[in-house]
Amino acid sequence: MNVDGTWQLTMITGGGEETVELVLRSAGETLNGNFDGRPISEGKLRGAEVTFTASITSPLKAKIKCAAALDGDAMTGKAKALFLTVPFTATRMPAPWGSS
Repeated sequence: MNVDGTWQLTMITGGGEETVELVLRSAGETLNGNFDGRPISEGKLRGAEVTFTASITSPLKAKIKCAAALDGDAMTGKAKALFLTVPFTATRMPAPWGSS
């Protein structure tokens, strides 16, 4: 499965929706990239299963463990931070015009 690209990831929290940019690049089963501009860690791609850990600093400093199912240009999953688990969806953004 191809997960490479820039994704618009929307988490549904108690305060509403929060959208961040997720950039993923795969090398075999290993995923690298950025979540809201910060590097991800522990990134894995196993079939259609995507997992990674991201660090956030707002509203508080925490690590978020994300797990999602990849379906073409869409992902659905859950993000777990501290004591809270929230659902998220992600949509792959089209490549910029003129790129391949």
